[in-house]
Amino acid sequence: MFELPSMTNTLILITFLFLAIIIYLLNKIQADRLKYHSKIKVLEDFIVQLSDEQKLQNSQLQLSAELKQKLNDINSKLNKEIYELNLSLIEDLYPGK
Repeated sequence: MFELPSMTNTLILITFLFLAIIIYLLNKIQADRLKYHSKIKVLEDFIVQLSDEQKLQNSQLQLSAELKQKLNDINSKLNKEIYELNLSLIEDLYPGK
C-alpha cells in the first residue's frame, strides 16, 4: 500500500512529461507551418514576377514579329517602287528602245 502513492506520483510525472512533449511538438509544428507558409509566399511572389516578365517578353516578341512583317512589307513595296522608277527613267532616257 505504500508503493501506490509512489506509483501514482510516477504516473503523474510521466503524464506531465508527455503533456510537456505534446505541447512542445504542437508549438514546433505551428512554427514550422508558419515558416513553410512564408517560404511558399516568397516562391509564389517569385513565380508571379517570372510570369509577368515572361508575358512582357512574349509581348515584345509579338511586337518584334509584327514589326518584322511590316518591315518586310515596306521593303517589298519600296523595291517595287524603285524598280518602277528605274524603269520609268530608262523609258524616259531611251524612248525608242
